[in-house]
Amino acid sequence: MAGTSEKPEAEVLRNAVFEAAPHGYLILDPDLTIIDVNQQYLDLTRARREDLVNVAMFEAFPDNPGDPTADGVRNLRASLETARSTGRPHSMAVQKYDIPLRGPGGGFEERYWKPLNTPVLHEGKVVALIHHVRDVTEEMLFRRDQAIRLRSAQRLNDLAFWEYDPSTETIYLSRAFAIMLGLPEREGTLPAPDFFALVHAEDRAALHAAFEQKMSAPEHTSVAFTHRMAQEDGTARWLSTHGELVRDHRDALPRFVVVSLDITASKEREVILADTLIERDRLLAQKETLLGEVNHRIKNSLQLVASILNTDARRAGEGEARERLETAAARVRAVTSVHEMLYRSNEVTTIAFGDYLRELCGNLASGDAGIAGVEVHCDPAEVKLPADKAIPLALIVNELATNAIKHGLAGVPDGIIKVATGQEAGDLVLDVADNGIGKADGAERGLGTRIIEGLVGQLGASMSTSPAEPGHRVVIRVPLQIE
Repeated sequence: MAGTSEKPEAEVLRNAVFEAAPHGYLILDPDLTIIDVNQQYLDLTRARREDLVNVAMFEAFPDNPGDPTADGVRNLRASLETARSTGRPHSMAVQKYDIPLRGPGGGFEERYWKPLNTPVLHEGKVVALIHHVRDVTEEMLFRRDQAIRLRSAQRLNDLAFWEYDPSTETIYLSRAFAIMLGLPEREGTLPAPDFFALVHAEDRAALHAAFEQKMSAPEHTSVAFTHRMAQEDGTARWLSTHGELVRDHRDALPRFVVVSLDITASKEREVILADTLIERDRLLAQKETLLGEVNHRIKNSLQLVASILNTDARRAGEGEARERLETAAARVRAVTSVHEMLYRSNEVTTIAFGDYLRELCGNLASGDAGIAGVEVHCDPAEVKLPADKAIPLALIVNELATNAIKHGLAGVPDGIIKVATGQEAGDLVLDVADNGIGKADGAERGLGTRIIEGLVGQLGASMSTSPAEPGHRVVIRVPLQIE
């Protein structure tokens, strides 16, 4: 008999606990008819038991007809149906749901709730639903006061807060987010399809995918994406959104709490910058093409000048006039070769001076030096130089080699000219030496020497000369630092 008496006692205790629970609980059958309610729920809604029990949920609690934005019935129904169909708890975002005043005068009272709807399972079937509510009206009214203080800051920072509930396909909008979307300035819920319809068509699929990928993730998993919102005037507003997945109760279905930042101004600056860079690249490509063509034409013109000088030299016969014409032609060829290398290379303002110096030495070796039986040894450093430095240096090497062949190495067997470059302390060092008879003290400064001195001054360089034991040596230091 003891066993038969425990069950009623347990039921009495369970009923007592249900009645004394500090939170409001309402029990619904699967058809959403109220079958039981505890005292706290009655106190919260200012209702009597007979007002609720055996009454359909949304007959007992209809939307406030005086509030055109009321959507409590729609959102609560979606949550209850979700819990019923999935067999899993569903937690709603804070919901504005005004309650009917059942006393004299009637009407509705503004209230805010945090609902949790939990299915009751028996043998795998949902036999009831527990509707658990927490009254957060005071908290929401307090938040309104805070919102007044924060609203300016939010607008200044272009920040907005919102929640997305994929299970009921609803978006809870903060006032700032509603403004950001171009909607009426109010807090409340919005059907998710209405929100996604505002997302730019090219970004909509990616936005859906960003949420879908996180649906089964652990609580507090972050979500982040950047997307556009289409505006009525045909423009787009860029939003950068960051948030987290939350579950309010054990294995409750997930929702997302997020904050969006308006980055339209930054994106517009990026577009302007990108367009500017494209235009810059186009102009640079055009400039390089033009410079390449200029170098090509200069090379052709200088080749023509060198050909004319050589023709005049042959017609002049033997003597000083012929020698001067041939020397002038050699100088023109030295400049021509620089422009030819500029034209052949992909770069139109700088030249690989090491490659150029090898070519110049090769031309000297097969030209005047070869005729005079003089070897030309070349040891260049690999360095890129702008054309305004390469051309004077080319002329200097040509003049030094020509002087060595004509004067220092004249009549010297096994003559050698050594041309080398290196880099020291930010300078390019040009070293030209020969094993000839050297330069006599007090020798007259010829045209070649004066040309070299003028070119050294043009480069802002320094020049030193010394005996090479045997022979003569010239060292020129050219600063490479950008002025």
